[in-house]
Amino acid sequence: MRISLTRITQMAIASAQLYGLLLLGFMLGSCGLVASQPGVAEQTRAIASPVAESVNIVSTPSTSTLWAGEFSEENWMEAWGAKRQGRWGLQNLEVMTDPTRTFDQILRVHYPSGSASPSVARESGVPIGGAQFYANLNLAPQNKLRLSYYVRFSEDFDFVKGGKLPGLFGGVGNSGGIAPDGTDGFSTRFMWRRQGDGEVYAYIPSSDEYGTSIGRGDWQFRQGTWHHIEQELTLNQPGQEDGRIQVWFDGTKVLDQDSLVFRTVDRLKIDGLFFSTFFGGGDPSWATPKDVYADFAEFKVQ
Repeated sequence: MRISLTRITQMAIASAQLYGLLLLGFMLGSCGLVASQPGVAEQTRAIASPVAESVNIVSTPSTSTLWAGEFSEENWMEAWGAKRQGRWGLQNLEVMTDPTRTFDQILRVHYPSGSASPSVARESGVPIGGAQFYANLNLAPQNKLRLSYYVRFSEDFDFVKGGKLPGLFGGVGNSGGIAPDGTDGFSTRFMWRRQGDGEVYAYIPSSDEYGTSIGRGDWQFRQGTWHHIEQELTLNQPGQEDGRIQVWFDGTKVLDQDSLVFRTVDRLKIDGLFFSTFFGGGDPSWATPKDVYADFAEFKVQ
């Protein structure tokens, strides 16, 4: 049987094309570019989507970490250097496995229906909501400190008129309508306000009886979402108005307030974490209308 030169050439070209296609398929498969089965792809997206929508993971700055708080130990508060004076509401604290699987363990704070500040509980006979304690974190007093943590409000959380969130303190950690005089103390807690508006609620020498609102509405909390919140506090030099507070929300700087006075004496410094969270406000109009909670995770100072 005779095969023409043209036929041989056509067969050689076809073989080369087939080999090329097989080689291309092998290379694409090795690089992971071959399309997955539709069912598998859809299932992966269905699992990943809720996590992506409900958490804002933020990489920490390169500054070295001075302290990181964990909830793995039964006596975690003592490990944080928590003071016995000024603590209340510990029955509302619950260490638990993170139901969102974002973190290993978290601290859940409960706010029973009708609860607001401790003064409301005393005067109205309603349950105490939230909790409070001061912790020096076993660190030496500082002139500058950066606090960060994650917070997530329950999906049915009603912000009402507002409430407190943890911040930093120095000295006696003034709060509760006791304004500082520049020598005794200060505090820089966060607050949520109506509709989740955020702010720094600072007790500083210029405060008029109650705290001073700084940056209200410059960021906004949402229910059911892990938010990363940071504040960097720089104390003023005594006799100068060069104090500063900066806030980052989910990795974006949202507040930079300078020309602040926190102290009039050099011995007054930043002493640690002021863990304070409750609805209020000092009257029942601030109270939560139902049982709600807030979750906290990954406390750090730098």
